[in-house]
Amino acid sequence: MSPARWSRADNGDTLQDEQLSRLRALVMGPALDELNALRNRLDDPTVRAGETSQVIAEAIALRSRRGGELRQALQSSIEEALRISVQRDPHMLANLLFPVIGPAIRKAVASSLTGMLDALNKTLEQSVSVRAVQWRLESWRTGKSFGEIVLLRSLLYRVEQVFLIHKETGLLLGHEVAQSAVVRDADLVSGMLAAIQDFVRDSFAPAEAKDLESIQMGEFQVWVQHGPGALLACVVRGVPPHELGSMIQDRLERIHEQMGAALEDFRGDATPFDAARPILRSCLTGQLEHARRRTPWVLSAAAILLVLAAVTLGYIDFLGQRRWSAYLERLSAEPGIAVTSAQCGIRGCTITGLRDPLAADPNRFLEGSGIAPEKVSARWEPYISPAPQFAAARRLDAHKEAVELQGVFFKTASAQVAPEALWPVANELHLLLEAASAAGRQVNVELSGWTDASGLEAVNAKLGQERADRVASELAALGIPAGRLVSRAGGVSKSGTGGPKDWSRRRVTFRVVPAP
Repeated sequence: MSPARWSRADNGDTLQDEQLSRLRALVMGPALDELNALRNRLDDPTVRAGETSQVIAEAIALRSRRGGELRQALQSSIEEALRISVQRDPHMLANLLFPVIGPAIRKAVASSLTGMLDALNKTLEQSVSVRAVQWRLESWRTGKSFGEIVLLRSLLYRVEQVFLIHKETGLLLGHEVAQSAVVRDADLVSGMLAAIQDFVRDSFAPAEAKDLESIQMGEFQVWVQHGPGALLACVVRGVPPHELGSMIQDRLERIHEQMGAALEDFRGDATPFDAARPILRSCLTGQLEHARRRTPWVLSAAAILLVLAAVTLGYIDFLGQRRWSAYLERLSAEPGIAVTSAQCGIRGCTITGLRDPLAADPNRFLEGSGIAPEKVSARWEPYISPAPQFAAARRLDAHKEAVELQGVFFKTASAQVAPEALWPVANELHLLLEAASAAGRQVNVELSGWTDASGLEAVNAKLGQERADRVASELAALGIPAGRLVSRAGGVSKSGTGGPKDWSRRRVTFRVVPAP
């Protein structure tokens, strides 16, 4: 081959390679770009970490529902982390448990006192007096035992002052005073309590040192409850019950729960603790003896009647609301009914919502609900429910209408029909039976053979039956179950003009009926 031919061949190969490269870029270019982007995405740890963070919560929740393998795999790591955290800072765990451990201890103490209260209750059940009757009524109203009420009402006391003191600095954070109580310098009292507390700690060995919990000063007592960040001191006059200590401890736990961060960050400004004043005021309780005025028996009887009437009305309203809630739950569970708003009061009940035309009648559920139908005003807007049973029922109605519009026509005095003339009817019947099966129903198709007015009545009756039987036989040959076809003589048709050429009277009609 000459050099010129070699040159032309090389140029042709080069041109072909360039065309192939362009074709490859056009066809494979987007896929190669996506592959390179996917490779960069998999190779970049930052991108993988970000994508994993979006699904890790759902993945953990899904895996937890499938079994306990995830819990078993994480249990040792979590326990080790908790053990190391507690070893490094035990004070943190104590602060976290402080709002919880107090109620648990009080519950245990309360259970131990139950036996004593029961014994006292049996002893006092035999006592009869006006005050005992009042205490028994209070016991019935509050659900407490009679012995517990006697203990609470027999001890006379009053909490006159409450001090909230920062535990580390001894500074006053809050102070509340009962009415008519003698008030001294609150900061001075707070400093005195802190100094006494330090004195008690310094006077004993560190292993024996205890927090000061009470101080007796004549007719006054100072009850102190200690927390991780603050202590609560109450000045009490008289003989308080043991429940007062539990109440003070509960208030202190609430303060730590709501203001734990403020206690840790305290630098001398007590303004953030103004929010604790309602809690401190709730400590100003007591039970003092006072002169009792005799209430006329008429007023007492009227008060009792009012209470009974209020209780009766409340109970009736409770029963009505419960019946109404049960009725709404029954409606909400019914397919094709969606309740959008409902309210019930003394004047009556109103309900609005959406209802599919094929859904059950909402008034039917009022019969056994105990609600008077005349008290319920309902407004239902029609809508098409996507429930499968309703969709199947609508499809069945559509095919039923299509079948009943069909007709097979005959020549005069003839019962012969061409099979191909029945193909459209057979197709509609197949669709009808499929729709009925999907809707969970069984239907039959009634075939009626009709004649015109010509001929004798007996002959016409026989001819109408023959026409219906012939159509039923042909449809059975086309695959329609014979048990679903019922043929009968319809008689002389009343439609049409009645002339000899009026073929519309010589026909077989179809009617879909429920299967018996």
